[in-house]
Amino acid sequence: MKKFLLLITMVTTLALTACGQGSKGANDPAPANNSQAGGSTEPTEQQTKLVLGTSADYAPYEFQKMIDGKNTIVGFDIEIAKEIAKDMNAELVIQNMDFDGLLMALNAGKVDMVISGMTPTPERAENVDFSEIYYYAEQGVLVKKDRLAEFPTLESLSGKKVGVQKGSIQEGIAQEIEGAKLTSLGKIPELIMELQTGRVDALILEKPVADQYVLKQDDIALADAKIEQPKEESGAAVAVKKGNAELLENINKTLERLMAAGDIDRFVVEANELVGE
Repeated sequence: MKKFLLLITMVTTLALTACGQGSKGANDPAPANNSQAGGSTEPTEQQTKLVLGTSADYAPYEFQKMIDGKNTIVGFDIEIAKEIAKDMNAELVIQNMDFDGLLMALNAGKVDMVISGMTPTPERAENVDFSEIYYYAEQGVLVKKDRLAEFPTLESLSGKKVGVQKGSIQEGIAQEIEGAKLTSLGKIPELIMELQTGRVDALILEKPVADQYVLKQDDIALADAKIEQPKEESGAAVAVKKGNAELLENINKTLERLMAAGDIDRFVVEANELVGE
């Protein structure tokens, strides 16, 4: 009888101990890590993660640079993302991937928003929702410096080998050039290599991006060829999953604040300076 009572006591004790530990299980969220967050707010239990999808090869929008001995994703798009996260009291987490996979990752729920110099085309807007346009840019044609005289107009690209970033607005522009033979790659540095080695005759890039490569590479130059586009086709906006109205509203509030204060223009200048360092 004593053994039976002792057994009952042990079982009861174990059950109570297990109940006491049930408030923190394996599925509980880990504490927030604010190492990439936008603001100075310390992580709290209320903070959520805001996952950014970007393609960090598009200076000055987003690119990688060694900061204090650490490879860091920087650029004016990243500064915008930090401000959005700060306003939402969220921890910013950056996912770097190929440009043509960004919207697929967004719709698959792998990222919460995409900021990557992305133009809100009607085709893209069928599958995702876009913020207000936060930045407008012209397009540029990048060529080898010793062939600069060959490309005075956009028509001079007819029949040429033209490099573009896969899934970009520039890919669509190149497809309209009569007889152009396209090379579409995921990363801008890969395209620059194609140009420098003569595998393509020219690249079509956003002009701010092209300008940065001209500054860094002595053998390439910006051609006189002009690409005329309606203003609404040359802007950049933030993409969110279709129907995510609450996040989109928060993003637009932050963008409105930044544009009204002139902060985005400042971010652009600072990002360009960072590229040149």
